[in-house]
Amino acid sequence: MSNTPAPIHVLVVDDHPVVRFGLKHMLGEADDIEIVGELESIHGLKQALAESQPDVVLLDLELGDANGVDALRKLREEAPSIRVVIYTSHDEEERIVQAAELGVDGYLLKGCPPQELLQAIRSVCEGGTALEASVAAKLMQHMNAHATRNTEATVHFSKRETQVLGLLASGKTNRNIGTTLFISESTVKFHVHAILNKLDAGNRTEAVSIAVQQGIITLAKS
Repeated sequence: MSNTPAPIHVLVVDDHPVVRFGLKHMLGEADDIEIVGELESIHGLKQALAESQPDVVLLDLELGDANGVDALRKLREEAPSIRVVIYTSHDEEERIVQAAELGVDGYLLKGCPPQELLQAIRSVCEGGTALEASVAAKLMQHMNAHATRNTEATVHFSKRETQVLGLLASGKTNRNIGTTLFISESTVKFHVHAILNKLDAGNRTEAVSIAVQQGIITLAKS
């Protein structure tokens, strides 16, 4: 019996045939990644998710039947827990912030190196995050500009929770955090759960966003 892990199943949602063709060619060369479906619009999204059972959705933000983050919002309604990597040519701060608020796991710009896209898919599948440097910088600028200085409203965290939160902000997976802090992965999950509860956040990305807005942590420049 083979011990080779199952490949990461990816659903591509992009309205450009050339882009979809290129992605199939590029991702198809990776032994651990398999494209299980493709859509040119969000029409039929629910059926595609049910039939392909993807681990990660690779989503453009500009589709023929959806503008801005409408496609992402629709995707979150249909599958709130699925991993989503935005793969788009749009790098406007407003779109980046809206995507972060809806809880994307990654945000890459078309034209990024193939290896960066492959690593992003692997990272988010393991529970991490993946932001292109220029995207992270714009998100950081927005967050820091809107960070509140009202310390009375700031949630109190233990030293360990603050350490875990900082590593979450850098995109580390639970396993990576455990290795860095010399604690078990189950302990990391406990701290992450506590952090989400204290911040009333639905996911890791939202937790980091709220923590930056409240001045609990500051995103470092890449």
